[in-house]
Amino acid sequence: MPSTEKPIIAVTMSEAAGIGPEILLKALQEKSVFEYCRPVVIGDLKILELAKNTLKLNTEFRVIRDVSEAVWGGTAINLIDLDNIPLSAFTIGSPNAVTGKSMIEQTELAVRLYQKKQIQGAVGGPHSKKAAMDAGYHFDGYPGLIAKMTGARYPFLMLVSGNLRVANVTLHISLRKALDLVKKDLVFACIKTVDEAVKTFGVKQPRLAVAGLNPHAGEGRYFGDEDEDEIRPAVLAAQQIGIDAVGPMPADSLFYGCTDGKYDAYIAMYHDQAHLPVKVIAFKTTSAVAIGVPMNWSTVDHGCALDIAWKGIADPGVLLATIKLISSRAAHII
Repeated sequence: MPSTEKPIIAVTMSEAAGIGPEILLKALQEKSVFEYCRPVVIGDLKILELAKNTLKLNTEFRVIRDVSEAVWGGTAINLIDLDNIPLSAFTIGSPNAVTGKSMIEQTELAVRLYQKKQIQGAVGGPHSKKAAMDAGYHFDGYPGLIAKMTGARYPFLMLVSGNLRVANVTLHISLRKALDLVKKDLVFACIKTVDEAVKTFGVKQPRLAVAGLNPHAGEGRYFGDEDEDEIRPAVLAAQQIGIDAVGPMPADSLFYGCTDGKYDAYIAMYHDQAHLPVKVIAFKTTSAVAIGVPMNWSTVDHGCALDIAWKGIADPGVLLATIKLISSRAAHII
């Protein structure tokens, strides 16, 4: 891609029964989107037209079969219409196997387009894990799905809001299972992956802080052995290959002042340890980036908001921020 061209970014409609169609339509009405990328939508035209008419929005689409057919400029948005949600099987606010299957197929197409170098990144809308599972897919989030498609061994999720970046060693599993998975090899893989990922955001020498697992990071084994037996050896191994990482550090104080720039990224051991501080500090500006996978992919860090679906009040701000983030990241990924 010539450096003078804006990256082509695919944006999926994702879960049709939630706020996905609404925030997508609203985001594409913002002129700022076209200042940093050339968007291509992947979704179902029937659903998007229904949402447009219901919400009285005026987004226009140009249906294409392939990115090579895209026409840039003008008012119409290029759309690859999968036509995979019959209106007879669709109810606003009620995700089901049909909408779940559609979300998976949208994601799969985005991955294939990236692999064929037809796009330089992709953004997924909010999804319903239950709908995907109802459709017969084992779906614990986008990173795992993309890893399965691309053969990546260690997929992770990193929450990003400006210079605040927090990654999970474990993600959408029970806390009991997460505790069992916090082992040296996985922690080291996460640290290494975060170091590589932060560089794709333009940080040449990332400074990483690693959270402990137990209260007070174990306090010298007084509150548990995992910090000394699994996490500290992983941090030392990362340091030995030149990664600027410190830890394990007590998680209850680690995130104090985390927006001050002392560290470029934080590594947490389990879902809530990572998501709580980010959502308290930056709930409306956070993107969820898949790392450790050979793709420039992110989604919004919020759900389908079924209670307000298609009511005209959903805020597209996070989607806009995520499209901008992935567009910017494309310039740092070879």
